[in-house]
Amino acid sequence: MLYIQDKVAKLGGVILGGQVSSVEVQEAATIHTAQDDKGKVKKTQPVGYDNVKVMIDIILEDGPEGSTLDQLINMQRLFKAEGQEQAILFPIVNEDCAARGITEVYFKSFSSKKIISESKRIASLELWAPKIAGITVIKKTDDTAKETVTAVKNKSKKSKAKSPAKDTRSTADGKKSARRIVRKGIQEW
Repeated sequence: MLYIQDKVAKLGGVILGGQVSSVEVQEAATIHTAQDDKGKVKKTQPVGYDNVKVMIDIILEDGPEGSTLDQLINMQRLFKAEGQEQAILFPIVNEDCAARGITEVYFKSFSSKKIISESKRIASLELWAPKIAGITVIKKTDDTAKETVTAVKNKSKKSKAKSPAKDTRSTADGKKSARRIVRKGIQEW
């Protein structure tokens, strides 16, 4: 779980050393741009959304939690533990993320920068939401029953019964005559 409040970050049940200096949440749509042979833009069309990205910067300084290197080692163990082969999904608790419907994130990248003149380090965490959160709308019907409709729509399914390509002929008679021909020979047919 990632918990951020009052400049303190908690990830996977471990309080991260240092102070959270910034939390940035980025969300973007994917737009396809159609161009002609000369490079002139003919049309733009939305095709979906990118994953939501959460960037957190933490200032690490020597203190009671340990040195800046100790704090980096603790964060590195959370990012990729020994023997871990895939990113782990962590629950996230943050008011900016909650406002956008983000409840879980993957630990995408981890970087650190040493500022020599100030004897401190800055650790940067990049987290990605696994999917875009759909906005849920609750409609009341006359029966006071509730229906939930999500913003993500499923692809419509075609009825095979209405397909013009569907073969409605019965092939049983044809199969019988073919078997009879094979058994008795073509002359008797």
